[in-house]
Amino acid sequence: MYDNIDMVLYKDKIPGIDLMSAIPQYLTNVTNEGTSTYGNYLNGYSDSLKVSISDSRIKIYDSSICKYYLGDNFKTMGKGDTKRAIEKISNKLHLPFHYANITRIDFAQNLIMQYPESVYYPYLGEAQYYNRLEQNNGLYYNNQKRQLVYYGKVYEQKDKGQPIPELYKNRYVLRYELRFTKRLTKQFNKPEIIAGLLYDEVFYNDLVKRWESEYLAIQKINTKLSNMKPTGSKKQFIENLALYTILELGQPQVLSKVKEWQKSGDIAKKQAYDLRKAIKEMTKIPDNDKGNELINELDKKIKEAARYS
Repeated sequence: MYDNIDMVLYKDKIPGIDLMSAIPQYLTNVTNEGTSTYGNYLNGYSDSLKVSISDSRIKIYDSSICKYYLGDNFKTMGKGDTKRAIEKISNKLHLPFHYANITRIDFAQNLIMQYPESVYYPYLGEAQYYNRLEQNNGLYYNNQKRQLVYYGKVYEQKDKGQPIPELYKNRYVLRYELRFTKRLTKQFNKPEIIAGLLYDEVFYNDLVKRWESEYLAIQKINTKLSNMKPTGSKKQFIENLALYTILELGQPQVLSKVKEWQKSGDIAKKQAYDLRKAIKEMTKIPDNDKGNELINELDKKIKEAARYS
């Protein structure tokens, strides 16, 4: 389930090696080099991997290790492939990259869905500690340390002019990625995270559970009129209409309007909190609800992917 992995191998783990003189000969090509306030540097590629070298470290960044090892980044890699990919990098650059510090992990899986990917986004609501942002080809949840990303993988491949594997042709492929972008040691409560840990069974299984639990923690939003039950109560009828209106406009848009009122000083912080809480409670799918076909399908796909990864 690994895709992009950023890693840095520091000089103190490879004593006696002059990185600037020893390593450039093993690169596929060099894009630029020079001197900065931090010393000498050189940037280039090892096949599809971006590589940056300085006197104190060598860094692989902003690259799909999956594309490097498997030939494309449509697939993702489990423990075995990841171990072999690290070994390939080590052999190619003549350095022990299993000691490299990991600074970013993208953990992902493709889900073959019944309907176009964008159909599912409106039913994925707010997530605690994240800011939700819907884009043309995706749904993003961002905070200072992580991202949750949902997007159409086939659409992305076509947009980039890249081939689509036979398995996924003429399919709706929803890609869900959990990206650890900063402070990984704090997020995983470890003194350091090195490449050799990526294929450790316990660490990998914990990542799979985290990938699943981050999805499950997203509030799932009700369908529009499917849950409006007959009522003779005026109060209940008005609440049902309010729910329909929120779902018609979109829960994120309504929450954004409340935030706008708070920022402009039209309502107090406590009032904004109460409104947000009421909106989320009103649109939440009950635990025993079986009526949202799209969310039921997505739940099933996520759980199956986690179970067999």
